Amino acid sequence: MIYAVGDIHGQLEKLRTLLTILRTAGMTDADTLVFLGDYVDRGPDTAGVIGHLIEMRERRPNTVFLRGNHEQMLLDARQRYDCEFDARNPVGNCESGRYWHAEGGVQTLKSYGPRNDRHWTEMIPESHWDFMLDTSLEFEEGVYRFVHAGVVPPGEDWHFGEFDADPRLWIRTLFHVSDSEFDGKTIVFGHTPTADERPILMWNKIGIDTGAGYGGPLTAVGLPDPYDLRFVKIYQAR
Repeated sequence: MIYAVGDIHGQLEKLRTLLTILRTAGMTDADTLVFLGDYVDRGPDTAGVIGHLIEMRERRPNTVFLRGNHEQMLLDARQRYDCEFDARNPVGNCESGRYWHAEGGVQTLKSYGPRNDRHWTEMIPESHWDFMLDTSLEFEEGVYRFVHAGVVPPGEDWHFGEFDADPRLWIRTLFHVSDSEFDGKTIVFGHTPTADERPILMWNKIGIDTGAGYGGPLTAVGLPDPYDLRFVKIYQAR
C-alpha cells in the first residue's frame, strides 16, 4: 500500500496522532509513505515537526519527503542573506524569500526558541536546513505521481507572478480545473486547502491539504493500485 500525508504546517501533535492512526489501520514499514511538503510555518511547532521527520527518515527507509512552497520560501529567504547558500539551493529564487516571514515564518522562528544575539538563519540547526535541501520535487510509484502543488496540464502555459517558480511547488487553478489524463498518472497533491476539510477525490487527481495549518485536520490517504476511487482510504487527525 502507498500512503500520502498532506500539508503539516508545524502541527506536531496532529502529525503524531495521524501516524498512530495509520499504524493502527495497518500501515507497516514495508509500505511506502509519502509526505507532500509544507512541513513548516503557520503552526506552533515547526522545529518539532522537522525533528520528528528526521527521526523517521533514519528509521523508516520507505519514506519519501517532498518539498513544499513553504520550504522553498524558507530556503530562498536564507539565500537572500547568505550568498554561499546559492549553490545548495539551485532551484530557488531569492524573490520568493521576501514573502516568507509574512507567510508563517514568524511562527517558525518562535518554535526554535529565543533569538538572543543570533541571526535568524542561525536559529535553525544545520540538520534541519539539510533535511529541507534533501527533499524531492516529485515522486512516482505505480499509477501515482506525487507533487506538492500540481503539474502543468499538457499543452498549457503557466507563469507565476513576478518571479520564476517551479509549478510543482506553486500551481493552483490551471491544474485544479484540468481534465487531462497526465500521462496516465493520478496526481496526488497538497498546497491548496479544501473549504470543507475533506480531500479532493477525482478520476485524475487527489488533493489532501485539508487546512491543518488553519485549524483543520491533517489528512492522509491510503492508495489502491490500480487506482479506484471506491477504495481510497481517508485518515484524519484533528
